[in-house]
Amino acid sequence: MLVADGRGCRPEDNGVAGMNPGLFEVESVYRHEDGRLTALEKTYRPYYNKRYPWGSHIDSLGYAYAAVSKKIFGSSHAAGKVMALAALATRTHGIPAPLRFGRDQAFGVNPDWLAFLQACPDHIDWDTPLAADLADAIQQGLEAYLAFRTQQLAQAHQCRDLLLGGGVALNCRNNGLLVNAAWLRSVNIFPAAGDDGLSVGAAVMALRETFGDYRPIVYRVSQGASYAAPMAQGAQAAQALARLLADGHTVGVFQGGSEFGPRALGYRSILSSAADLALKTRLNAQIKRRESFRPFGGIVLRANLDQITGDALAGPNMLSAARMTDTSRACYPALAHVDGTVRLQVVEEDGCLLHQVLAAYEGLTGHVVLLNTSFNGRDEPIVETLAQARACAAAIGLDHLYAHGAVEDVHA
Repeated sequence: MLVADGRGCRPEDNGVAGMNPGLFEVESVYRHEDGRLTALEKTYRPYYNKRYPWGSHIDSLGYAYAAVSKKIFGSSHAAGKVMALAALATRTHGIPAPLRFGRDQAFGVNPDWLAFLQACPDHIDWDTPLAADLADAIQQGLEAYLAFRTQQLAQAHQCRDLLLGGGVALNCRNNGLLVNAAWLRSVNIFPAAGDDGLSVGAAVMALRETFGDYRPIVYRVSQGASYAAPMAQGAQAAQALARLLADGHTVGVFQGGSEFGPRALGYRSILSSAADLALKTRLNAQIKRRESFRPFGGIVLRANLDQITGDALAGPNMLSAARMTDTSRACYPALAHVDGTVRLQVVEEDGCLLHQVLAAYEGLTGHVVLLNTSFNGRDEPIVETLAQARACAAAIGLDHLYAHGAVEDVHA
């Protein structure tokens, strides 16, 4: 288990005494066996408060990535945008390698790269070649380091099964590369791999260490029908949704409990056709009101996954970028990113709403995948209540809303 983030605990929080003050954890390695975690390695680095114009610094993957995010998008929390923007790179700016690492060199952020970044304007427009090249440099650096590090760990510990944690585990492109790497057998990511997953981690820690219960834990991110909808009514609604989607409409889905993690998985989703590039443009420009380069994720039944990609995925929860086949790129242009990849949610054939909608949609159109994005407006959180769902759907211009087992016309 490899955990990488901006910064984690102080040494004293981990029960380590005698280390220099001002150190924070930036990477941890654990072994999981028979329900027990054993800490194998912990890396600490000094933290420098407000050291640069863009903010504080520590030699970590998360902070290096956040620095680029702040320069381009004005926020350290726009890492997903940076990852997507990297695909537009020209590689003409001679940017120093952001990271230093090797068999005989400890991991660190390259001072020459920091100096280059500091010499750049305080704000860099996202639609400039420099912005794309900066995004590409940090993305390439992250991918190279984690390829080196995971290969090193697999060899050192004779273990080819990897679980990624921390905010860095949300880098879908890197996850897609690792799960298809020859030196790893499997890669998995908990759906809420960032700080939002700490609640589950604390509960599991209590179960293990306080109550001494080491039995295997099996969890599933449900895609079940709305708690308020009888199944018969849900089946009728699924048919109605499939017809609306086949006719080119956008539909908001509000059902069950809230989403857990950064991806919309069918509880607070906006669905649309993936076959119409104009719909992607409308979703970006008019509905989500976000940058035009940003891609959308898709949903597909497990039985149809090979029609979209031949890649392995790091879990079913849209946290892994997969290379689309040439045929699927041509058939579903609204899903294909500039680099030919797509983030996919794999839906089980278990009678849930998404299963029923996908099956009905395939029957109507012959298409096996739909576009799925989070149900929220620009710079807003995902909707939590039915009142919020109705207000948001009307404000951003959705055509229809599915809620409590029924389909509503937003503008009626």
